[in-house]
Amino acid sequence: MNSTICPKCRGRLEQVIWAGIEVDRCLNCKGIWFDSLEAEQLKGIQGSESLDIGDQEIGSQLDQFKGDIRCPRCQAKMTRIVDIDQHCIWYEICPKCQGVWLDAGEFTKFKDNFKPKGVVERFRQVFRQT
Repeated sequence: MNSTICPKCRGRLEQVIWAGIEVDRCLNCKGIWFDSLEAEQLKGIQGSESLDIGDQEIGSQLDQFKGDIRCPRCQAKMTRIVDIDQHCIWYEICPKCQGVWLDAGEFTKFKDNFKPKGVVERFRQVFRQT
């Protein structure tokens, strides 16, 4: 990694490995950097939410960050994206290297948004109401 600095709180990033996939987590705010497709790979692995050890309140506060957020990999200006499903998640993606930054608590929500059982259950709820 070119930079080992958190794009939100400026803390130092540490490497963490889960199921052979290496991500970078901030020692201070506990946000997580996923290189391209790592979040997608990890969301399908049981127990990977244990990587997300940060306080969701701190993550929510940092989610309100108003300045430019620079990619910790290539320093490109990142783009804010919203994912609305069971949980509304604002996260940052690098348009250059396709890496993703999730604040503390967001990976757990990201993973929960894509549980097939949750999608089926939501459809059942919709059809029960009609």
